[in-house]
Amino acid sequence: MKSSKQVIRIVLHTLRKAMLCVAYVIALSYISIFEANAFCFSTEQEKPDSTFSVESFKQLPSDVSAFIDVVRDLNGEACALVKVVAPSEFAFSSPLGIVKRRDEVGEIWLYLPKGSKSITLKHPQWGVMRDYQFGSKLESRMTYEMRLRLPEAKLVERHDTIVFTKTVVDTVVVAPTRQLRQLHGYALLTASMHTDGPSWGCFAAIMRQHGVYFHASTNLHSSPETIGNCDRDGYRPNISNKPYYSGETQTSEYALTIGAIHRINGKWNIFEGIGYGSQITSWQLADSEGGGWLQNEGLTDKGFAAEVGVIVTVGKLNISASALTIAGKQWQAGIGVGICFGKTGLLTKLRKHKKNVKLKEASNE
Repeated sequence: MKSSKQVIRIVLHTLRKAMLCVAYVIALSYISIFEANAFCFSTEQEKPDSTFSVESFKQLPSDVSAFIDVVRDLNGEACALVKVVAPSEFAFSSPLGIVKRRDEVGEIWLYLPKGSKSITLKHPQWGVMRDYQFGSKLESRMTYEMRLRLPEAKLVERHDTIVFTKTVVDTVVVAPTRQLRQLHGYALLTASMHTDGPSWGCFAAIMRQHGVYFHASTNLHSSPETIGNCDRDGYRPNISNKPYYSGETQTSEYALTIGAIHRINGKWNIFEGIGYGSQITSWQLADSEGGGWLQNEGLTDKGFAAEVGVIVTVGKLNISASALTIAGKQWQAGIGVGICFGKTGLLTKLRKHKKNVKLKEASNE
């Protein structure tokens, strides 16, 4: 009897230990599952809208980008500029073609031919929008803006979750653009009118926004060798009697000026300069007076010369108008015609800039 009770006691003791072990294992399992749920990441991302649309399309009258930085099509016509506020993954096409594409910061610049009425937008993930109508034909040298509504993916957070994000902040400092006029020049043939007949000359200039010019003119006559001089009325110095003249006169005139030239706008330039000029008039004595030539001091001017004028540009043709004086006594009105060589447009250059990238880490619970 005693041995049977001991056996039963041993069996019960063993069963109790086994049950305690099972309960301990079950408790540990629950604790592990609870801790795992507390630290797991639980985020869901809704499926993005698979379409995009044009939010707005408008003309920008105050934006002169298309006027300053002109891009021309195959026909030589200046293009319209459409600034699309969209990421660079977009592609575009139009019935008249895309003359030029330029990816800028935050937007895409599209140069389209004058008269374009529609455009097709394509994206590798969001599909295609065909033949979007502008509403009216695009005008040459005019800037437009197109804003797109893009699909957005929403982040849904569950309770008791931890979201760890890394945000890269890209700070770009862009220096202002610097516009530089291209180097070009002018070459003209000139004619000057004055009391003693026309003078012929050459005008040459080289410039960007400002420059220098040189102008030389002459009436193509040389002064004869003189044996004396006389006053405006023909009297010789210290001689009371006026000599007889044959009636022949000869005038030699030339002027040289150099100065500055300035660009006012796309068609008008002004110039001003100083230099030296000379106009010598000689009278011929009659044969009874022994012949020869006397220099008429009253009709002779020489010394400081000043000139001012304008140049009008029509395509490659240039027309000038100017006024010139010699010693403030002899005045000339001049005109000229010639050509422009080189390009007169603006070049847009960007100064070098530094790009700073900062890494920011944020933890939101």
